[in-house]
Amino acid sequence: MSVDKIILRAFLTTLASIAILFLFMLTALVCVYPQTMMKMTYNLGMEDASVWFAEISYDRSHEINYIAHAAEVAIGQHDYEKIDSCGERLIKDDEFAAFCAKKNENIPQAAEMTYEQYVYGQVCIAKYERAHETEAVERAFALIGGTAFPKNNAVVAVLITALQNNDVDTVNLIKGKMEQMQGKVNGGDKAYFDKILALAKGE
Repeated sequence: MSVDKIILRAFLTTLASIAILFLFMLTALVCVYPQTMMKMTYNLGMEDASVWFAEISYDRSHEINYIAHAAEVAIGQHDYEKIDSCGERLIKDDEFAAFCAKKNENIPQAAEMTYEQYVYGQVCIAKYERAHETEAVERAFALIGGTAFPKNNAVVAVLITALQNNDVDTVNLIKGKMEQMQGKVNGGDKAYFDKILALAKGE
């Protein structure tokens, strides 16, 4: 066997060993440290993979920041299926209220938007965009309750989306449900409620 062939065989053996080692390390990261892969893939612009690893991390640890990351990245990607599924898991987490309170500390009052209303709105818009219009409306009203109507809530988010799409049926559905709420909304929410109802009526 020539010296060149010996060198080539040694090189290929070394290259194969490196590839196997890299594959082993990658598999270990995926299986043992999905949160590391979540951050790594996000930094590399691999958003879909980052969402996937975030869901795995949440399934294992039940730490809310992981499913919040998944939902937020999905929102940035306009991935309506993942916004819906990850957003609902985020909302249903026992720590959601406390998590939102911390998030709201960094949102300026001028934004007139709380973190929870942002998540609610995005989840309901995702349902709407997935052609589940009635479900989107029902969920939006369920999320605001029967007597509150905070600014930039999920009902408003779905209404604006429906108006932009000239979706008369959904607009009328929202209008009807808002008319049923009339007289129940009090305090500072009432003026905003009346403004949005007028918008739904086309006034």
